[in-house]
Amino acid sequence: MIQTHLRNKASFLTARVLIVVAILAMIALGACSSQEKAAPVSESRQVQSEIEKPKPAPAPAEPQKTVEPEIDRKIDDIKTEPASTADGVAVTEKIQGYKTPAEYFILQSKRIPSNVTAVSLPLDYFEHPDKSYPLVIVFGGATECALAPKQGSLAWLHYYKTDDAVVALAGKSLETAHFRGLVTPAHLKDFNLKLRAKPYQGVILACPASPPLARLTGPEIPEYEAFVMAELIPALKKHYRVKPELIGVDGVSMGGSRSMYYGFKYPEVFSSIGSVQGAFGPYMDIYRDLVTWNAEHLKHRQIQLVTSDKDVMAASVQKLHQLLVSKRIPHAYLILSGPHDYIFNQGPGAISLLTFHDQVLR
Repeated sequence: MIQTHLRNKASFLTARVLIVVAILAMIALGACSSQEKAAPVSESRQVQSEIEKPKPAPAPAEPQKTVEPEIDRKIDDIKTEPASTADGVAVTEKIQGYKTPAEYFILQSKRIPSNVTAVSLPLDYFEHPDKSYPLVIVFGGATECALAPKQGSLAWLHYYKTDDAVVALAGKSLETAHFRGLVTPAHLKDFNLKLRAKPYQGVILACPASPPLARLTGPEIPEYEAFVMAELIPALKKHYRVKPELIGVDGVSMGGSRSMYYGFKYPEVFSSIGSVQGAFGPYMDIYRDLVTWNAEHLKHRQIQLVTSDKDVMAASVQKLHQLLVSKRIPHAYLILSGPHDYIFNQGPGAISLLTFHDQVLR
């Protein structure tokens, strides 16, 4: 009995240690808990073909405290209908309570049986049945990755409020309030000049619920990667009116580390590749290898890196920017205003993501 008691006690202690290790790994890659500090810069820069020398980072900024917003909009699944897909049958469930048409897309999958993708459709999607649109796969941050699949898939639609950003862009003139107050006069002018030159037309945003990442797993879990590339994207292209050659990928924080991984690894699939305040630090060697292997492809892709003056991941984004510069890969490098927090995602983050993909995927 004493031996049994000791074995049980040892097993209990081992389990507790594993749980603590897992929690610490999650914290290390959290949307607002990075070990890397910000390198504040006051203005945005766009890097196209020019190559510039790295600059020393200023003193680090203090990390912003993130508070997960309460769900303040009602979500009613009022309709379920079967949908024919590339590899089987999916179920779509309408989502009510948002300013853009939206629905859950649930695909039968042996790889990820509990998969859910929240699909936000353009404002005029049902008004023009013959019109096709670009598709952008978007990934949420660490907090949303830890939620149940349906809630996690709402990262961009609900928590980052892309429906508000879509309505603002469709209005053809952006104001400071659309950025949640986080915009300089110069940046506001730049965004409006782009919008006047190319009015917003709309993209299909598909946000799949995604599992948390840890340093040891790399920038993606193989089974989930296979699901996204071999099952989800073909199914979305078949079910929705997608322009098959116009597919983008993007994400915020942990989702940004994912989006760059997919874009750098599969440039033949993704025409536009972006990230918002990406958490790249643990995976820089992997990105370096992918960029080296696919450099010629990537030189012909549209790439955008977004960070901000109070972003705790700014140093991480700067390193990836410098890597692309060293490989002579054209890209946009935007340093906007705001913290690494929900208010940035809901303003500058959402607007810069939508503007970028809508303008380059035409």
